[in-house]
Amino acid sequence: MDEKFLESNVPYAVGQNIKRIRLLKGLSQENLANALDKSTNFISLVENGKTGISIPTLIGFCKELGVDANTILSGIVPVPETNVDAFITQSLNLFDEKDKAMVTDLITYIVNSKN
Repeated sequence: MDEKFLESNVPYAVGQNIKRIRLLKGLSQENLANALDKSTNFISLVENGKTGISIPTLIGFCKELGVDANTILSGIVPVPETNVDAFITQSLNLFDEKDKAMVTDLITYIVNSKN
């Protein structure tokens, strides 16, 4: 992949990940902005890839959204196939209790079908 293309799309990818997580958590841009002591306009600019974020701001997003940096950087930095366990754990952080229960049921079904 072209390195310049990747660099120019990093803010957009980060913003889309933040937006997806925010919506999954049921937060409005205003709620997130208040929690981060930022403006709603800033959150909008980030989510639309119009501005990047600093490391301290990334950490703030992680804390407020309850995810790790890998989740926000998902799709930007390739996840090695050997890191499947970490990927599953990070993905579970995005689920609500109902979704986690469905995943648990699915895993239980798969484990039981192997016996």
